[in-house]
Amino acid sequence: MAEECTPTYIGRVRERFQGKWVCGLCGEAVKERLAREPALTVGGAVDAHAALCERFNSTVRLNPKLSLANSMRDIARKSCLHRSGSATATTPSACGGDKIGRAASCAVPYV
Repeated sequence: MAEECTPTYIGRVRERFQGKWVCGLCGEAVKERLAREPALTVGGAVDAHAALCERFNSTVRLNPKLSLANSMRDIARKSCLHRSGSATATTPSACGGDKIGRAASCAVPYV
């Protein structure tokens, strides 16, 4: 670890991520984000990942049971949409009436 964190190495990491010190795992997440969204800048990808980490630390870590429930709801919604073949679950006929439609309108926005 001491060999890896030399001033030269730190300088290269900061140069790659616009002056921010980013760990290896976060660096990989930023690279994947850039691959998915080529129009995004490195700074934008770093900021988006930092916001995601902040949101995770302020919600999931504080209440993991609620996070699990939200994840299960999202999985059920995606499964329902996949089976029905529709792009949205706001129609009353999609997956068991209007219950999914109302839940979709209250969903937490994701990045």
